[in-house]
Amino acid sequence: MNRLEIRGLPAALFRRYLVEEFEGRPADDGAVEGDGWRARFVDGAPLRIGLVMTPVLFVEFDGERAAEASAFLARKAMRGGG
Repeated sequence: MNRLEIRGLPAALFRRYLVEEFEGRPADDGAVEGDGWRARFVDGAPLRIGLVMTPVLFVEFDGERAAEASAFLARKAMRGGG
């Protein structure tokens, strides 16, 4: 199993990436499945940074292509600094 921790971005965005750009299909339980992989979304405890609360999302990947799906989503989660 591969697991990503993503902060400050919604699960719906990553579900859409997996469906539209990685040939996934929504599952009944909120996961996304593709050929050789499955991504499950788990809400983590929000992270407090001063007075700001930042949502935490874990995405757990299983299957023979789990590493490939995880790497794809990790690239999509990168945000440039400003």
